[in-house]
Amino acid sequence: MSPGGFRHSKVTGRAFFLLEVHNQAHRLGHVLAGEAGFIVRRGPDTVRGADVAFISYQRVPKDAQVAGFLEQAPELVIEVLGEDRSWSEMEEKISEYHAAGVDMVWVLDPRTLTLQVCPRGSSPVLLREADIASADPQVPGFSCRVADFFAD
Repeated sequence: MSPGGFRHSKVTGRAFFLLEVHNQAHRLGHVLAGEAGFIVRRGPDTVRGADVAFISYQRVPKDAQVAGFLEQAPELVIEVLGEDRSWSEMEEKISEYHAAGVDMVWVLDPRTLTLQVCPRGSSPVLLREADIASADPQVPGFSCRVADFFAD
C-alpha cells in the first residue's frame, strides 16, 4: 500500500490532534495514529492499520505494556479516504473493523469534505462540513464540527 500523500496526512494529523486534545483533558484512553495495527481476524491472521484509533483504558489499561499489534479492538477508528482508494475497498475495511469488535468507524473524505459515520450494527450517516460529529459514547464527550477535520 502506498503512502497517503500530503492531504491525507494533513487530515489524519488533524483527526489525531482533535481527538488527542480531548483525551488529554479527560484521560479516557489511548489515541493512536500512523497506521496503528490491530488484529481483525485469526487463522490466517489479518492485521489492519488504522489512520487514527481510540481505545479506552477499560480495554487496554493505562499502564499496559503492549508489544506488537493490538488484539483488542478500539472503540473508534478514523480512516481518511485516500485519492487512490475506492469506497468498495473502504466498505470492506469497515466490515472487517466491525467484525473485529470496533464500535464506530468514521471515514473522512477530503475530496467532498464529508464524514461518513459507520456505527456497528446500524446504517451509516453522512455528515457535511457544518454538521457536528459526536463520538459519544465511544469517546465520552468528544464532538466537533466536521469542517474542523479539514481546517488548515
